[in-house]
Amino acid sequence: MCVVNFKHAIIYVLDSLHSLRKNKAQNEKVLRVLQYLNDVIQHLGNNGCVMKAHKLPIKRLKWLPIQQPGSDDCGVHTAKYFDLK
Repeated sequence: MCVVNFKHAIIYVLDSLHSLRKNKAQNEKVLRVLQYLNDVIQHLGNNGCVMKAHKLPIKRLKWLPIQQPGSDDCGVHTAKYFDLK
């Protein structure tokens, strides 16, 4: 899961299985999603007000507890530990 925080100009990657995934492959997937987000913003007519999401820095949150492999509710597991302030 990734969270785009436009207020602080950063992208957070929340991965409850971070020890099992490769960072480079994950970055490529995140960048694809962000490019799609940019396309949607342009389609909606942002008038140049919104920054380019795919150019924001990506930060992995390491404090997220690791989930047991094989579980299918990783989004719920991850979201319950994330608080945007």
